[in-house]
Amino acid sequence: MEMVAGYGSLFRHRQYLLHAIALGAVAGFNFSYIAGAPQLFIELRGISPQHFGIIFGLNAFGLIGSSQLNRKLLRRYTSEQILNFTFTVNLLGALLLTLATMTGIGGFPAQLTLLFICLCTTGLLYPNVTALALAPFAASAGTASALLGTIQYTLGATAGAFVGMFHNGTGLPMILTMTCCAVVGRIAIMFAQPPKSIQDPSIGVIEAEA
Repeated sequence: MEMVAGYGSLFRHRQYLLHAIALGAVAGFNFSYIAGAPQLFIELRGISPQHFGIIFGLNAFGLIGSSQLNRKLLRRYTSEQILNFTFTVNLLGALLLTLATMTGIGGFPAQLTLLFICLCTTGLLYPNVTALALAPFAASAGTASALLGTIQYTLGATAGAFVGMFHNGTGLPMILTMTCCAVVGRIAIMFAQPPKSIQDPSIGVIEAEA
């Protein structure tokens, strides 16, 4: 019962839940890409499996590289500042990617570039969303982390499944699902920001322990 009560208190913690939704949206963004990229590149664009592996690897390298950059950024900016900027870039990139896919503007190079930019942003989003979600729960970090991971991968897998469900022989199911995830993530993180009057860290700890 104590464990159930612990999970229940997490679901009632507004900021934690919103950060969890935002993290799930980031996971959904990447899961959608993983689910739809082979069709977009190999079937629709005629990229060979060997070259697709190179493209996939470069995008993964960008994601990992941006996550390493996060350490340096945190010396100058707060996690909240990084998230606000990066989620905005992620959303704008996804919207431009949708436009490029639907209109053909810029062709394949535009799609490739925008995908790379969007995926790089997720390398900054993952660690900062996670840090803010878990920050108030030092005394119950294990429970908070377990639930956060469950929500993250559940929402991520759901988004990936949507790509397959709405398969129509084009790249739009993947792109639109990624864009929806970007919208959800940006909105969630916007409402997760506490009012300035209660940004005292000690208040967050008290609320988390209540």
